[in-house]
Amino acid sequence: MARMTKFLGIKARQLEKGLDRDRWDVSIPSIIKSEIALTVDQLDQMRKLRDDQLSSLQKNECDTNTELMQMEQRMPRYSPCRFPERDKLQQRLFNIEKERRNLTFRLQDKKQSLEDRLLSLVNKHEQLDI
Repeated sequence: MARMTKFLGIKARQLEKGLDRDRWDVSIPSIIKSEIALTVDQLDQMRKLRDDQLSSLQKNECDTNTELMQMEQRMPRYSPCRFPERDKLQQRLFNIEKERRNLTFRLQDKKQSLEDRLLSLVNKHEQLDI
């Protein structure tokens, strides 16, 4: 499946390069190329957004882990394991992981719908090009 997605991306970028951006053409192949270019751009923006959000979640996770480790260093050696601050930090870590899973699921769903649209547009362009 990954090879098909990569091939589709290469094909779409080739068609996007053939688009004349200086003039507005209303022919059907040109309109399809414009839609392909828009879909490729949306996929690129979605990837950048995903990377930014995952990076932010990772930073939050690192900060929380650092706080947790620093707190554990201050705890007495033979103290009870339950501390409200420790529980709060661990809950924050669980919430970060939950958010990461939700984000991955939502973005994967959007990515698949954009790739389906891109495949449909590339197929339409190929049919018109014959």
